[in-house]
Amino acid sequence: MNLLVNAAHAIGEVTSEGKERGTITVRTTQTKDAIVVSISDTGIGIKQAVRDRVFEPFFTTKEVGRGTGQGLAIARATVVEKHGGEIYFETEEGKGTTFFIKLPLRTTQESLV
Repeated sequence: MNLLVNAAHAIGEVTSEGKERGTITVRTTQTKDAIVVSISDTGIGIKQAVRDRVFEPFFTTKEVGRGTGQGLAIARATVVEKHGGEIYFETEEGKGTTFFIKLPLRTTQESLV
């Protein structure tokens, strides 16, 4: 849910500048050993200077009162630590961002504890 909200906010920043409506696209695919969910937006993209920090707890680029900086940290903890998956993104400033959530089809008993 956090990824969808962030996508909507990124699009809102573009559309508030008078540009056309944005798009959020959710896709799922299956590889041999995983399910991959991708969430793409046509928003502002993530600036190069902050890309390494987006999953840090309490880090936000949003104005005070709009973001807590916890959404992507929680998403990462859930995907990586609880489900043994991966979360990563591709982005281009001014064009948009795609987040990928890759979840293994099979997990070990250790990862379920």
